[in-house]
Amino acid sequence: MQIAPDESGAPERLVVILGAGPAGLATGHGLSKEGVRVVVLERNAHVGGLCVTVEREDFRFDLGGHRWFTKNADLDAWFHRLMAGELVAVNRISRIYHQGRLFDYPISFGNVMSNAHAVTVAHAGASYLWEQLRRVVLNPPVRNMHDAYRRQFGQKLYEMFFEQYSEKVWGAPCDQLSADWVTQRSKGLSILSVVANALFQSKEKKAKSLIEEFFYPRFGYMRIAERMAEDLQAHGGEIRLAATVTGVVAHGPNEFEVRYTQDGKQHSLRADDVVSTIPLGLLTQMIAPKAPDAVIEAARRMRFRDIITVNLMLNRSQVTSDTWVYVQDRSILFGRLHEPKNWSPDMVPDASRTSLVLECFCTVGDTIWSLSDEEIIARCVDDLVDKLGFISRSDVAGAFATRARHAYPAYDLDYKQNIDTVNAYLRGFPGLEIVGRGGAFRYNNADHSIEMGLILAQKLLGMHVDHTDVNIDPEYHEIVSTKPVRRHAIRQSSEAELETLSS
Repeated sequence: MQIAPDESGAPERLVVILGAGPAGLATGHGLSKEGVRVVVLERNAHVGGLCVTVEREDFRFDLGGHRWFTKNADLDAWFHRLMAGELVAVNRISRIYHQGRLFDYPISFGNVMSNAHAVTVAHAGASYLWEQLRRVVLNPPVRNMHDAYRRQFGQKLYEMFFEQYSEKVWGAPCDQLSADWVTQRSKGLSILSVVANALFQSKEKKAKSLIEEFFYPRFGYMRIAERMAEDLQAHGGEIRLAATVTGVVAHGPNEFEVRYTQDGKQHSLRADDVVSTIPLGLLTQMIAPKAPDAVIEAARRMRFRDIITVNLMLNRSQVTSDTWVYVQDRSILFGRLHEPKNWSPDMVPDASRTSLVLECFCTVGDTIWSLSDEEIIARCVDDLVDKLGFISRSDVAGAFATRARHAYPAYDLDYKQNIDTVNAYLRGFPGLEIVGRGGAFRYNNADHSIEMGLILAQKLLGMHVDHTDVNIDPEYHEIVSTKPVRRHAIRQSSEAELETLSS
């Protein structure tokens, strides 16, 4: 394909973005606003990637619950400008279901004391103290997820609140999974921090130390992607839906050919820069010239978990008061549920109705994925009724299942070595950038992926920034930072916006 020249007669710079999820759209949003020509290729018939909202009979369902919370003050200001007039504030209520009882999450000292048997509480305390003694005397290495959770909470609380859910999500025993995921997701959270938060901090300080409120688009999380897409197109960018990338050919530095299929036809685009959000291992296998065998093998070992959500439409006003419920029970098919109405009342047709989204973690070809939609819906309803007692069968007015590939990058014991091998190879292609949860093989929340995309846009515009620095902070995600996080790359655009941010 010929690239049109600009007014000076030189070929116009073209950035091709693979994937219209949060990271890809954020990159395109930042570039198109500055006049760079952008084409986004998306294999689905909609934007949003995993942040999709499906509408059925005036009910709206996200693919699992996604919230907006960020520690980056500049990113938050950008977000509120983007979504002005479309947000609702949500009180965060998350609980863990364990042996017929619901426990607060993050773990609450008082809640565990009042909700668990005295013997269990004593056992939990003793196992935590024993673990701290082992740490002081022996300092055993933290080799895997099991070791990391046990060091933070002790063996008993690990078994109660983390083991079964983690193994549901990842499809493997915790001693076969990297400790890095625990470090990223619960760094700084422990029994001591929980007790200190409960006993020694003032009410005002406690309210500021853990995330208790987040923002959510009133018509579903997909609206964030739609808003970015609207702005991108308004600034001249293109989004080509139902366009499946089949190959990326590197002809030289900043000289690529991107091949894709759309409407049953083969197409190609010449690009100066390629931004990929598609799974890192898949990109590595489709790029030409072909990667060495060792790199291809590392790419193939980069495993993702998939997801099936069962979406229930219910003839009742409410099931829980929670934003999430984590299910610590191997006999129950789904691992987590949320009630969309508790996030926004506009997710249901009227106040007399509610809905549930049940998340079943799986891998293509395994037992869960191989179930038909009808079978998995029936199993989930049975679990809700017979095991949890959350609803009656007569409450169910309708149901459907949604399937998604490559939902969670799996941090097995070799994942870091595989990433290093693949990234070392891809760095040999100037103009090729990777970003986002799948693209970077990093367990991002949506805000992390958007932040990465906006900073990558600044990098492509010539700023000396590194988008890969996002989501590496050694601090528990649920703890509000004592100092606001600021990244210069998002504080740009107009002087008026800068003035607003500084005020």
